[in-house]
Amino acid sequence: MTPALYRVRKPFFWKNMLGLLVFGSIPVGVYMYTWNFLSKDDFGDIPIPPISDAELAELRKEYEHKK
Repeated sequence: MTPALYRVRKPFFWKNMLGLLVFGSIPVGVYMYTWNFLSKDDFGDIPIPPISDAELAELRKEYEHKK
């Protein structure tokens, strides 16, 4: 950039940085709130249906075959 462009942009630098901070903090705040809210979720109350040994062996065979 030329020295003239630096001179023209100089008065607006700190205002632009403040705007970047304000508008950049909004999505970061939403992301952090969502992360905090979802990390508290406990799936311990969801029952896991029992699976027989035959079904488990079949699922393992399918899994190994896909690899």
